[in-house]
Amino acid sequence: MNKHHILLFVLSLLMVSCQTTAPTESDDSYQITGTVSQLDNEFPYVILNRFDPISQGRTSIDTAEMGGDGTYLLSFDLTEPDLFQLRFPGRQTVTVLLDPEDRNVVIDAEGRRNGELKLSGTPASALLQDYDRFRIESNQRLIKPAYDKMTKASEIKDQEAEIAAVEEYVNVSKQHRQELLDYTHKNIGTSPALFGTVLRWTGDEEVDVLEELVANFKTAHPDLRMTKVMEDKVSRYRSVAIGSTIPALVQKDTTGKMIDIKDHLVTYTLIDFWASWCGPCILQIPDIKDALTKYGDRGFGVFGVSFDSNADRWKSAIVKHELDWPHVSDVEGWQSQQATDFNVTFIPFNLLVDSDGKIVAKNLHSKTLLGKLDELLMEPG
Repeated sequence: MNKHHILLFVLSLLMVSCQTTAPTESDDSYQITGTVSQLDNEFPYVILNRFDPISQGRTSIDTAEMGGDGTYLLSFDLTEPDLFQLRFPGRQTVTVLLDPEDRNVVIDAEGRRNGELKLSGTPASALLQDYDRFRIESNQRLIKPAYDKMTKASEIKDQEAEIAAVEEYVNVSKQHRQELLDYTHKNIGTSPALFGTVLRWTGDEEVDVLEELVANFKTAHPDLRMTKVMEDKVSRYRSVAIGSTIPALVQKDTTGKMIDIKDHLVTYTLIDFWASWCGPCILQIPDIKDALTKYGDRGFGVFGVSFDSNADRWKSAIVKHELDWPHVSDVEGWQSQQATDFNVTFIPFNLLVDSDGKIVAKNLHSKTLLGKLDELLMEPG
């Protein structure tokens, strides 16, 4: 059986299990209808998943086979607002916030990656789409130029330019996240669409604003599940604020041995959250090595926590880049328990902690890392 036949067989089983063929309508059945303009005979389906913005996990809800004219119908139970993703042919994907009060939802797709999309009957999804368009514009304006500089510096092996580019990348990333928060505060308000922005929250200087946003949301929607999820998210930010003691971190190393970070804390330890696929993470390695060279014998150490989902790639990257410090990972990607416990929503991300695990600084990159270590560990005189 070739791959194409296997795919069709699996999807046919999925459709039977979800009962998407000739669905039984009821007063409680929530429906999405629409059309896909560019049909794909090899993948004539629309797939609906519930999306968790905390773990970034997806749960299959329904699958619909398109008619010959590109129409589709998804039918499922929905009791309160929640976040979903629709997968169309051509790898086109859209994240939507569906509310049971919206009973005439139509989503028309072009059917190609990053293709055009038209939504009606779902106001929260429309707000979320506007937010995403702004996010993309901000990313292109701020982050892409800095990323391109890093890539070019790496290609020509200009380490000084790399260091400057990494520092610029970190600074514009912070500016980008602030723009998203400002946009959210101004345009989202207490709409359930707020839940769709959780993925971009980062804490730190944002915590006070996030607490205000969530408090206002709770006043409007005190009993929703997403209200409690967002409250817990903000609470965890407080637990990894500067001055707090880090959560427990016990995970497997590259040999499968369970490692407790408490056994590896020195005077000051940089907990580096990274992944083999993260270009900016790789480009900051020379800075970390320089810091170890200068301060390794004065009480500075590094502890790596990977968000890889492929163990071989993770281990190979450690060898390739000669990362000579302890490393752990549950190899669950963004669904890693460490991403949840430490509220990591972007990488490179790091924490500088003292010997007791108390956080003394966050997100030290390039010259700022050496500057902080100069302040803490430079010998007098």
